[in-house]
Amino acid sequence: MFNFKSICMYIKSNNSLIKAGTLAVLLASAAGLTHGQTLATSAKVGQGLYEIVVDHKDGAVYVASVGQQGNPGPYIYKLDPKTLAATDSIALGEIAGFGLGINQKTRTLYTSNTRGNSVHAVDIKTGKVLATISNGAASSHTREIVVDEKTNTVYVSDVGDPSTVWVIDGKTNQYLYSLEGAGKTATGLAIDSDKGLLYVTAMGDDEVLVYNTATREKVKSFPSGSESPINIAFDKKGDRLFVTDSKNSVLTVLNASSGELLKKIDVGENPIGVNFDGKRNRIYTANRQGKSLSVIDGDTYQVIKHIPTDGLSNTVAVNPKTGGAYVTNKQVGTRVREGQTPPTPLPNGDTVSLITP
Repeated sequence: MFNFKSICMYIKSNNSLIKAGTLAVLLASAAGLTHGQTLATSAKVGQGLYEIVVDHKDGAVYVASVGQQGNPGPYIYKLDPKTLAATDSIALGEIAGFGLGINQKTRTLYTSNTRGNSVHAVDIKTGKVLATISNGAASSHTREIVVDEKTNTVYVSDVGDPSTVWVIDGKTNQYLYSLEGAGKTATGLAIDSDKGLLYVTAMGDDEVLVYNTATREKVKSFPSGSESPINIAFDKKGDRLFVTDSKNSVLTVLNASSGELLKKIDVGENPIGVNFDGKRNRIYTANRQGKSLSVIDGDTYQVIKHIPTDGLSNTVAVNPKTGGAYVTNKQVGTRVREGQTPPTPLPNGDTVSLITP
């Protein structure tokens, strides 16, 4: 870490090159301010945890639990944002939800039911499943969900070869149509509501696809800057995309308009989830095999901290008001072939962790 003396020497030798943003980061580093993120607490929550979202109104945390054989599930658990204690649960019946999306305005949760060829719409206030939505096909693989609150439209990646993206009317909770030609193994989604653009990671093609949501056309595509791009986050102010490369343990930063590769950042092993805190200019990656969360400075692209979670970190959600980051940590698989030794359970598997700023 920089100290004040080393910063003064750095400024003296690089006076013509140093930028205000860099100077601010260096001074913050000297004060220890950029290293404040800590794992405050973790809590056991259900079985078979997947994605997580934060309610911006009251800070409540919602996490999808698909359950395991012989254990309760599937549910969506509502957690206290400070203690992570479960304060409520929403039963999903026989169809488990894996991915989660939320419309903050309409107070509606959406679940991608990967094994059920469908999507649930859930009323946050009542906990009732309002609708179970299908595209009418014999099979599908719904995965990621993103909501355009401006138009009250829900987008769901349907993994395949080729993949599609479902478009759901948030007012009626009915399937409308699909965006076609979404490449091989479309996984992550991000929305620019102001420009009406949807970004899709095509994992099998190593590309990011861009759709005009008004015309339904795929307007461009560009390289993801890495292999196996799996999830994506959008920075509205900086017009940037953050893409996790699950194969090479890299986060790529792209210009959202041009597709230009701005930076490749080494993060923890096997990054899956990614989120961006625009207020604090922090990027987070949940690193599954690394059993950690990486915290990256959005100005310098330096990794501020790798925080061990002792579980298979899967997704990360951020409370924009408090800066708290919530991480789901999966447990190791319990199914083994005959003659194999079951893996040792992880101490922090099937938990949610709170990282405080």
